[in-house]
Amino acid sequence: MMLPKSLEHLLVSCFVGFALIIGALLATLFYLTDTSLLLMLTIVVVVLIPMIIAATVCFRAMTKPFYNLSAMLEAIRHEDYSLRANPKFTQGAVKTLSDEVTLMAQDLQARKQHYDQQAVLVLGLIEQLATPIALFDQDGRLQHANDAFSLWCHKPWRNLKSSHASQLGLTFNQQSAQLVHWTFAEPSLAAKWQLRHSQLSMQGLQYQLVVLTNIEQVVYQTEQTAWHKMTKVLSHEINNSLAPIKSLAQSLEQMLAEHEPDVLDALSVIGARSDGLMKFVNRYANLATEYDVHLTPINVEECAESVMGLFDYPIAKDIKVAWVLADKVLLEQVLVNLVKNAIEASKDRATILINAHQQGEQVVISVVDSGSGIANPDNLFVPFYTTKIQGKGIGLTLCRNMVEQQGGKLSVTNRLNTQGVIASVVLAAANRDE
Repeated sequence: MMLPKSLEHLLVSCFVGFALIIGALLATLFYLTDTSLLLMLTIVVVVLIPMIIAATVCFRAMTKPFYNLSAMLEAIRHEDYSLRANPKFTQGAVKTLSDEVTLMAQDLQARKQHYDQQAVLVLGLIEQLATPIALFDQDGRLQHANDAFSLWCHKPWRNLKSSHASQLGLTFNQQSAQLVHWTFAEPSLAAKWQLRHSQLSMQGLQYQLVVLTNIEQVVYQTEQTAWHKMTKVLSHEINNSLAPIKSLAQSLEQMLAEHEPDVLDALSVIGARSDGLMKFVNRYANLATEYDVHLTPINVEECAESVMGLFDYPIAKDIKVAWVLADKVLLEQVLVNLVKNAIEASKDRATILINAHQQGEQVVISVVDSGSGIANPDNLFVPFYTTKIQGKGIGLTLCRNMVEQQGGKLSVTNRLNTQGVIASVVLAAANRDE
C-alpha cells in the first residue's frame, strides 16, 4: 500500500474518492430511473457544488492550524516568542496542541530572559574587575572585555572587537570541542602573566573566558615579605649581640683610661665599629617600617618647589596638575631621595626635570635625568643591591615602601628616546575640598 505524501495529499484523495462514489451512485440512479438530461444536470449541480464548497472549507479548516503552528515554531526557533497560533477551535486535539506550543513558547521566553539576565550580570562583573579579562567566541574572536584588558592591550577593547586572538598577543588552538589551548604569542609575557581560561555558555553559544593574572606583583609581595622577615631577624639578633659588646667596651674604656692607653685605643675602635654596625643594621630595619600615614590633598607645585629649594642644582619643573592625595612628609622625602639619585647620576650639572600630570583618577609625578641610565633594572628594588660605590642599596626600596603605604606605586625605567632615567610616583588625584 502506497503511503500518502502529505496530509494535504491524503485529504484531496479522500475528497476525490468521496466525490467519485457520489457520482457513481448518481449515475446508477439516473440509469435505473431513466431521468431526463435536464433533471440530471440539475441534480448534479445541486449536489456536487455544495460538496465542493464543503470540501474546500473542511480542507482549509484542517490544514490552517498546522500552518499557523509551523509559523509559530519557526518564530520560536529564531527566538521570537510574540507570535501565537490562535486556533478557531475551542477544544479538541488542535486546541490542545496549540495550547502546548504556546506554553512551550512562554517557558522558553522566560528561560531566555533568565539567561539574558545572567549574561548581563556576568559581563557587568567582568567590567568591574581589575584583572584583565576577555571573552572570545568559538572562532577565537574578541566579543567582550574590561578596561583592565584595554590597558593590557594598550588600546580600548571596543576598538579591537571581533579581532582574532592572534592579533592581541594570544595563541588560540581549538584541539577539540572540549579542549582548547591558550598561550602567549610572546614567551616573555609568561614570566609576568599567568593565563587561565574556561568555557562559558551564554544565549546558546559557546565562549572562551580568558583571565590574565599579574604574577609579577605576587612574586614581588612574596619577596618583600621574605626580606622584611629576614631584616627583622637580622636586626634583632645583631643588635642583641652588639649592644653588650659596645657596653663592655665603654666600661673597659673607663676603667683603663689612665693605665692602658693602647688598650684604650683598641676599645675605642671596638665601640665605634659596634656603633657604626648598629646604625647600619637599623637602617635596613627601616625597610619594614609601618609609617603613620596621613593622607590629605597636597598642592603638587608647592611640594615640588619645596624639594627644589633643598638643592643647589639646576632643576626645572613642569606641573600640569594641582592636587594629589598623599602624606606630605613621606611624599617630600621620596622626592628628595629621587632628586638626589638623579643628581648623582647626571653629568656636567645637566638639568633635572620634575613634572606632574593627571592620568585618569591618578597623578603621576616624575623625576627625569639625563644620566647614563640603568644597566640592570631588574635588581633596582632588591635590598642590598646598589650600583654606587658608597651606596647601601636601600634608597629605592625605602622609597617604594613609603609610596606603597600611601596607596601608590613607584617605578624607575630608562628613557626611551635618549639617555637617562624616569622615576615615577603614581598616587591618587585629589580635590582641594576633600
